[in-house]
Amino acid sequence: LYKNPDSVILYLCLFFPGVSLGDIITSHDSEKQAQDGNSVALYCNYTGSVYNLLWYRQYQRSKPELLLYMTESGDPVKADPSAHWLSATVDKNRKLMELKISPAKVSDSAQYYCALVPTVTGNPFPLHKIFLYMIILITDS
Repeated sequence: LYKNPDSVILYLCLFFPGVSLGDIITSHDSEKQAQDGNSVALYCNYTGSVYNLLWYRQYQRSKPELLLYMTESGDPVKADPSAHWLSATVDKNRKLMELKISPAKVSDSAQYYCALVPTVTGNPFPLHKIFLYMIILITDS
């Protein structure tokens, strides 16, 4: 059943009727650079209706980790509530999502993914429409 990728897409559409194959998410930059201690902002645009919008971080040779998600009402929910250096906003009119890291540290150098997930249960789950990433390179200068 799952050997054919087309079957998987078909079943996802059946289980999640709100999913539109036309909804996409795109990033503004493919790479960002910042100095240690400065702020860094990452942006993604999305099309279609507002579903849950998510941000992930992935270190080299590691699995992606959820940083936060934005609810349909635009409220950020952090995976780690003590991550005070992370903030996020969504502009529904411009269909723009922002992740801000302030102050950025060398340890924040990683790939960052913005993702769009349909709202079915009200909780985030790992069904992603399209992944695009941005890399933050932070130097001690």
